[in-house]
Amino acid sequence: MSFPGVNINVENGNLLRAIAVLDGVGAIVATAGQPANIGVVRTVFSLQDAEQKGYTEANEPFIYKLVRQFYAELGGNQQLYVFGTAETETMADTLAATNAGGLLKLLNESAGEVNLVAIARKPVTGYNAGTNFLDADVQAAVLASKSICQNMQSKNTPIRIFIEGRVANENAPINTIKPNEFENGFVGVVLGSDLPDGSAAVGTVLGRACRFGAHIKLGSGQNGAVTVPQIYVGSQRIEERLDMETLHDYGYLTFMRRPGAAGYFFGVDNMAEKGDFRILVHGRVIDKAQRIIASAYLPYVETTIRVNADGTLNSTDTVDLENILTSALLAFMGEQASGFKVVIDPNQKIIETSNLAVKASVQPLGYMTWITVTLGLAVELAP
Repeated sequence: MSFPGVNINVENGNLLRAIAVLDGVGAIVATAGQPANIGVVRTVFSLQDAEQKGYTEANEPFIYKLVRQFYAELGGNQQLYVFGTAETETMADTLAATNAGGLLKLLNESAGEVNLVAIARKPVTGYNAGTNFLDADVQAAVLASKSICQNMQSKNTPIRIFIEGRVANENAPINTIKPNEFENGFVGVVLGSDLPDGSAAVGTVLGRACRFGAHIKLGSGQNGAVTVPQIYVGSQRIEERLDMETLHDYGYLTFMRRPGAAGYFFGVDNMAEKGDFRILVHGRVIDKAQRIIASAYLPYVETTIRVNADGTLNSTDTVDLENILTSALLAFMGEQASGFKVVIDPNQKIIETSNLAVKASVQPLGYMTWITVTLGLAVELAP
């Protein structure tokens, strides 16, 4: 029997049926070169603070690059968790739910505060990345990460992860890995870097996500281009590749140019599934709602509710509990969704179960990912 608490079951599949707090605390998990930084969780508040704590360009060039990306895109100072991994540790190893010294250690030490994670790896010399377009560790990491994400969700401290889509063989067929077929909407595979070395700019993605609210798309035209001067896939500039739109359609979280606008923008904020959480904003909004719901109802755990003579719930108490949750959602994220609905079935027999079942629905905002305009000449313009 589990401890008393608030249990939230997150549903998937509702949006495809056409139904009518804490936005961004980031963490960078990456290969460390110095033994003192391996397996150690630290918090930094700026690039200068990170340098003072040992993550300098000279001592920790790989982590430094990601931290620099984060703060450049963030455009200010903010708390960031940093966790160094060993050169021999794969991303899949780090993300395994059974690895107490991996991501789980970071999440435990942050006491559930972290909700966005960027992970990258610098392979050791001689490492065999496989023969496919992406390093074999990428697919392994996507598959391994689902369990730890589900575990965190079950604890009401949900996370989303940006996995480095490290390019192993840039001229290999690109259809060997399609992220949107993995059925893991907790993670996104980032493709594209500010350096021509096969890495991915997960620090830039994390910085953009932490900079804006949970409901704001990474590629929102209102927020301008990203802060990197050039984007590469492998050693090639994205302008030189003819398959960027295909890669985007495969479900990569990647970059694009927009005609008439300077700089680079994110495409659709793709995550690794085709369901409700196929885009990052849907996942972040539901994550924020879950944390708010847990916080709103925790004071009522192990308290009482009146019942009628037939064992059904007292209508006044039921409405009060519905209003408590609705008010909390409206207060803390009212502008980040189209609407909320909370329903408690009064016919449930709580004396028998000691479990109060609540149905909470969040209707997300609509996003103008494509705008179609019909344009033509006219002899006359109708009034």
